[in-house]
Amino acid sequence: MLFCVGPVFLGYWLFLVPAIGFTLAMVATTRLARDPEGPDAQVLEPGALKRATAQDPVEVRATWSSSAERGRADRGTLRVAGKRLSFTTDTGETRLDAPVKGLRTASVPGFWRPQLDLRVDGATESLRFYPVWDMGATIVGPVVAGEWYHQLRALGAD
Repeated sequence: MLFCVGPVFLGYWLFLVPAIGFTLAMVATTRLARDPEGPDAQVLEPGALKRATAQDPVEVRATWSSSAERGRADRGTLRVAGKRLSFTTDTGETRLDAPVKGLRTASVPGFWRPQLDLRVDGATESLRFYPVWDMGATIVGPVVAGEWYHQLRALGAD
């Protein structure tokens, strides 16, 4: 509220537009954080990928984007079952289905890149567990993606 009221009383209408944008992002982030189906509810337990089987897979929601197809991002389900990693879009297209042992990790998730990056057939494939507009993603995103990174490495990904 301070970001909206202050600029109006000071007469700086130019600051009102970004203030409204940040306020909307804050409300959306708060709603997402409290959502029982939100990204925070899909955090991996220690050893979850090692225990994943075809009968009891680990599945989480994610957004897939590829350096080979700039501008395209698909929501879908990231799944690990029996030491195989797959990503299926909401439209039913399978973007990845490969053994974990053959995968290469492109970079370690961090504050500036809160996502899981994999090298597949010469292209960098990125998996985001949080929406781009989520203001908390740079804080929590590296933790969630980092857990995927470390567990995939423990299963044999390079």
